[in-house]
Order: sequence, then C-alpha cells, then structure tokens
Amino acid sequence: MQARTGNDRTGSDERGNDEARNEKTRSELLTECACFDLRRATRAISRMYDDFMRDAGLNITQYSLLRVISREKELSISTLGRYMVMDRTSITRALAPLERDALIHSRPGADKRIRIVSVTSKGRKLVEEAEPKWQQAQEALLETIGADRWRAMSTVLRDTTRMVRQRADTAD
Repeated sequence: MQARTGNDRTGSDERGNDEARNEKTRSELLTECACFDLRRATRAISRMYDDFMRDAGLNITQYSLLRVISREKELSISTLGRYMVMDRTSITRALAPLERDALIHSRPGADKRIRIVSVTSKGRKLVEEAEPKWQQAQEALLETIGADRWRAMSTVLRDTTRMVRQRADTAD
C-alpha cells in the first residue's frame, strides 16, 4: 500500500467529483418540469384539505376565497384575483357557486367594468364553522411533513410567488 504524500491529488479529485455531481444535478433539474412538480404537490395537498373541509360544505379554494374576501368589507374581483394569483375567468368561475349559495354578494363598482364582492352574514357564519376543519387540515399537514419543513417550504413558496410576480410585472 502506498502512503499518501502532499502531492496526492485525492483531495482535488474529490472536489472534481463533487463538481461533476453538482453539474449533473443541475442538468437533471433542467430536464425536470418544476411546474409539474409544484402542481402535483398542490393537488395532493388540496385533496387532503378538501377531505377535511367536505363536512363543512366547502372545498379549500372556496374557503380561501371566503377568508380573503371576509378580511375586507368589499373587494374588487381584480384585486381578489391579484391576491389569489388567479385570472379573472378562474375567479369568476370559482365565485359563482359562492354567490349562488348566498355566501357572497357581488355588485357593479363605480366603473361598470369592475365587480365588487363581499361576504354575506351566511358566508361569515360558514367560514367560522369551517375554521376548525381547516385547522385540522393544517395540523395534519404539519404532522405529515413536519413543522421545520413547513416553515422552510412556506418561506420558499412565498419568495417564489413574489419573484415570479415581479418577473411578470417587469415583462409587461
């Protein structure tokens, strides 16, 4: 067996291998679809929340919309869309059953092109009744992925949303 000397290249070879592994990882990341992975995770988590919310008569999207709207006295659909990162058509489609069930009220704004939404007393009551189910879903997610992972993921997701929105705003 040969003794190692100061001229041995093992250290630099290991660094070279690490760099090759990192480059391979980057290459692999570029061939994967980040959007697909994010949407798949979102669907899995949404399905879990929907399972918890079902007894309350809402899905997680409806609950989220009601919570966001109820924080304000009134909110324009375009402002709601920006907050939820949803286009006007998707927001309108998601709000339709809420309005049909008298959970929200909509009216024209000062400019007839603008629609204003507000949560009705029936909608506020439903949000209050559904909150324990939502809390159970939150707790189940934390139990499943762990609080540390959620804190890290939450920060990354919020930062990612902000960065992508800024990119879209500067592209316009």
